[in-house]
Amino acid sequence: MIFQLSKKIEKICNHLLIKENLYTTELSNKAINDNEISQWINELINIQAGYPTFNVEFEDRPVSLIPILKIQDKREYYEKQHNLGFRGEILQHLQEITFYINGSENGNNEYFKQTTFPLKDCQNLDGSKILSFIKNSRSVLLNTVNLVGNIFLYPAFEQLIIDIAYFSVQCAIHVPIQDLIDNLSQLKTIHWPEYVRFNLLVGNVFDVSLIRDLDLPFSITVFVFSENDHIELSTIFEDISENHSINFVPLYNNHNLSFFESNIFIDENDLDTMDLTKNDIFMRQALNITDFGKLTVMPDETVYANVNNPPLGTIDNSTYSLVYKEFMGGKSWLKIRDQSPCTECLYQWLCPSPSNYEIAIGKPNLCHVK
Repeated sequence: MIFQLSKKIEKICNHLLIKENLYTTELSNKAINDNEISQWINELINIQAGYPTFNVEFEDRPVSLIPILKIQDKREYYEKQHNLGFRGEILQHLQEITFYINGSENGNNEYFKQTTFPLKDCQNLDGSKILSFIKNSRSVLLNTVNLVGNIFLYPAFEQLIIDIAYFSVQCAIHVPIQDLIDNLSQLKTIHWPEYVRFNLLVGNVFDVSLIRDLDLPFSITVFVFSENDHIELSTIFEDISENHSINFVPLYNNHNLSFFESNIFIDENDLDTMDLTKNDIFMRQALNITDFGKLTVMPDETVYANVNNPPLGTIDNSTYSLVYKEFMGGKSWLKIRDQSPCTECLYQWLCPSPSNYEIAIGKPNLCHVK
């Protein structure tokens, strides 16, 4: 609820904001009978944000506990654990690892900085090092391993998939649709482990009938640069949308800022309709909901928490040392909206965490509010 902060209302609000008062304040008959204050109280009651109690002793009044963000395991905690030699607990935060195993003729050397997108031609990432990195990263929360590139050009890729399946983690293969179509005959002869699923990366219109009867689990990510892209590409999947998830992902190409401003930037109406819990808001105050718990390994063996920031090390470093480094001084996992202009905005903790789009576009936020 947004309201004008007059001197009368400000005095009440300041009293409500004192934590020891537990969201309560005592009002005199004069205040209750004041038209401005009375109207403000009724608005609070109408949205179920408060209610009056009459003739109750102050000590016996109903109270409401103030939600306070409490982070049990702060940087100082892990630094202390590190100094004491206890080094396993921090790995519990690692949930997802992405390996760029090679390149693709259908890749791009810029778009991967915004989302999961194959590189152009590049070297193969050593398979034995991939397996060793996964093994050393295992924790109860590590649930997904992503492989990005043209897996059909990767040496002994079938054995790599089998070996990854041994770790009982979900293996998602992100492959350009044209690479998959070019290798359909080979694809259909392979017995894929149950932990494997495909994510087909689509940027152009193609013959959907070629994949309609694929006997393997797959989802589809469709990249769009404009409203016309979305209209044109959404129509081709009408026959298979019920059986496979389809996700439309915008990409910035230095020429489509107006498309982002019209469709991606947030305005006050978007914020008013967000369905957020208190925990959702707390998370935005403590960590980056997009980057947290994720590492990315590039074909040159460098490891990142976010590919737009400096690398944490290489695939030869211990996973513990990489995660610890990100916690202690990294710029990704704990990057939140604590910079201007977001710090001056009423909606600071309602917006999604800072994203790669903002880095690509060169703006502090994707927002029409402030």
